[in-house]
Amino acid sequence: MSSEFPHLFSPITVGRHVLPNRLVATAAGTSIVHRGVSLEEDHAHYARIARGGVGLIVTGAMMADPGGTARARYLVESYNEDALPSLAKRADAVHAEGVKIFGQLCHLGRELLGSEPVTWPVGPSSVLSPRDVFVPRELETDDIARIVKSFAKSARNLEITGYDGVELHGAHGYLIAQFMSRSANRRTDAYGGDLRNRFRFLKELIAAIRESCSDDFTLGVRMSAEEEIPDGIDTDEACRFAELLAETGAVDYVSVTHGVRGAYVKDGTHPDKVAAPSAAKVKTASGLTTLVAQRIRDPHTAEDVLRAGNADLVGMARGLLADPDLPRKALAGRVAEIRTCLGINQDCRSFDEHLHCAVNAEIGRSSEVFTTAEHPGTVYVVGGGPAGLEAARVAAQRGHSVVLFERDRVLGGQLNAAASAPHRGTLIDAVDYLSRELKRLRVDVNLGAEIHLDDLVEVAGEADSIIVATGSSPILAPADFKSAVTVESVLDRSTPIAEGSNAVVFDEGEGFWPAFNAVEKLALAGAHVSFVTAAAGIGVRIPHESLGPLLRRLDAAGVDLYPGYRVQGHNDEHVRIVATVGGRTSELPADVVVWNAGRRSVDELYRVGRHQVDTEMYVVGDAVSPRRLGHAILEGYRAGAVV
Repeated sequence: MSSEFPHLFSPITVGRHVLPNRLVATAAGTSIVHRGVSLEEDHAHYARIARGGVGLIVTGAMMADPGGTARARYLVESYNEDALPSLAKRADAVHAEGVKIFGQLCHLGRELLGSEPVTWPVGPSSVLSPRDVFVPRELETDDIARIVKSFAKSARNLEITGYDGVELHGAHGYLIAQFMSRSANRRTDAYGGDLRNRFRFLKELIAAIRESCSDDFTLGVRMSAEEEIPDGIDTDEACRFAELLAETGAVDYVSVTHGVRGAYVKDGTHPDKVAAPSAAKVKTASGLTTLVAQRIRDPHTAEDVLRAGNADLVGMARGLLADPDLPRKALAGRVAEIRTCLGINQDCRSFDEHLHCAVNAEIGRSSEVFTTAEHPGTVYVVGGGPAGLEAARVAAQRGHSVVLFERDRVLGGQLNAAASAPHRGTLIDAVDYLSRELKRLRVDVNLGAEIHLDDLVEVAGEADSIIVATGSSPILAPADFKSAVTVESVLDRSTPIAEGSNAVVFDEGEGFWPAFNAVEKLALAGAHVSFVTAAAGIGVRIPHESLGPLLRRLDAAGVDLYPGYRVQGHNDEHVRIVATVGGRTSELPADVVVWNAGRRSVDELYRVGRHQVDTEMYVVGDAVSPRRLGHAILEGYRAGAVV
């Protein structure tokens, strides 16, 4: 037992299974699935999470009924006989690491996840989801009975393929939650109306699964204690549902979360351990073993939740993607070596083409994991942004002697400015982690050391490999907007902002965070902000779980939005904007204009230098092409893994 985390690393019995600790890898699908069947890389992923020392893994949602299956079929189909051999392989892979595995069963109901269902959308009532365009068909009672049987079959399939338990996905606005929530259930029969009737579908699922599976098979239910929508489930109602779960005598635990589809993976808008107060109430009301997750990003937060008695188990999804070894490191007193999840909902929510993580390049890429260098040598890394830091970390971890040169007096590159934006402060965690690792691995870090072409030629002979990570610089406004400033100058406060001033932020169409970081920073300083973008929408590349909170913050700050406009001209007090379609013009008051036109690579050192030195050279991150944090980390990782 860890003296620092005595609650987190104490055993607990869930159902008839004894777990060695209270940390659960909550459901997070990989999309490494073909036609409903999980692939070897998926099994390797879950084995890797298990190897890190969690007490239990709950797999990503599996489709429990053919009628709820998405046409793309990128989710495991637990009802599908063809999927059973791969289900067994996944369970075996996790068990080989000494960890229990539960499978989460789901029916999407009226929610489409961006892919039309194999048949048609269904729901307890013909009520359109705010997130989709097709009105669902109301389920008849015989449809409900068939779905109940399908869930029972799926649960039985999990048991016979070696799973230790099942979790019913009654959260996040999917079919079970649709029956429970007045927002989606308008029925007047035995499955609608009062709370007990809205609970009936779930109660029948529980009874059917208990009849189909052995007493040793653990059964849990996940619930959104706060759906955070009009007429949705709130904590008081969730407590009453939890009491009904306890009344069945058939449920071993309840897993508490918040939100519905598109709003349940919480970003920096929300505090850490956001659902813990709800979990505490559910636990008290029901007496059931209670699991809570959502923005629990580190072992200290997990320990706090358990110490306070808010829950019996603590779940992480993103935190274990960022660092699968988080449990083992915490138990061994190596907390400083934990790579903390940033909670920014970026790569982990894209699924392109599979699960990724912005700070951990190995997620979804088990075949690319680096190995110890056969012939350790000397590696020079030029640039201390995320790409350079990751390249240096991996190269040093492999056994190379690494020297890093950074022209600034601090490491981190663009992340330092970005982390100063409201609700984006966790970005600096990536810099802190990599800085600590370079110190632990004894990388020779040289700050205030800009490397020019002449320097490169002079030192090239001292290195076996050189990795260039010189980043990018902002593209400036056109010449007739010489007074316009950059996003960076707003974030680092080199552009003073007077309270009550008028600011116009123009985004040429990137639709990502930089321009919005400036908008929020300006609004926080007391400026009245107009946001103008040539894009047809607002925040078109912001991860969808973060876009809603962002728009609400912009509205609360009184920001005026002008999608589909370009900035065309200006004078001392106003800028003229023109619609990209139709040409309508307008004038906006502007004491300061912030221009976001993207960035350009700073690549001369590599582009020219590689022809002047014989040393093997690599280029990574924005120096290749200005993109996202995840690209920088991935390319730094890959370079460090091959030098």
